Amino acid sequence: MVSLKKPTKEDAKLMLELETLLLMEPNYRAIYWFWRVFHPQKLGTSEEIRKTYPPTSEGQRHLDRIAAFWESAGALVKNGLLNEQLFFDRFLVKPYWDGLKQSVFSDREETNEPRLSENFEWLATREGEWRARTTGKSKTKPRR
Repeated sequence: MVSLKKPTKEDAKLMLELETLLLMEPNYRAIYWFWRVFHPQKLGTSEEIRKTYPPTSEGQRHLDRIAAFWESAGALVKNGLLNEQLFFDRFLVKPYWDGLKQSVFSDREETNEPRLSENFEWLATREGEWRARTTGKSKTKPRR
């Protein structure tokens, strides 16, 4: 059962630190690139990703940076160092995982390292569960 522990001021500080890191160069550039260049291409296989963005390319560096950020965030949430409710109320992880998972799976196989990006994967799965539990529970409607 998921703990519905109320977020603390320490959770808020850590979340804001994560957001600050995400919005700083070169992370911001990687996120911008992901949404403007990578995501619209809908590359579905690791072969397509590697052909389009070989290991030494700027695109691959962006993908690595994005995966590393979400891996770190996942470790914090998974180990209870950052409140899950607060994190998922602010961050959207699933599109990043959906875009990178085939590449991660391929990397796991090639390196024989099944734990590679495990916290990133856990975070995306957990986000889906959290959204399923919380969708439609708000009593206020967003203004348009």
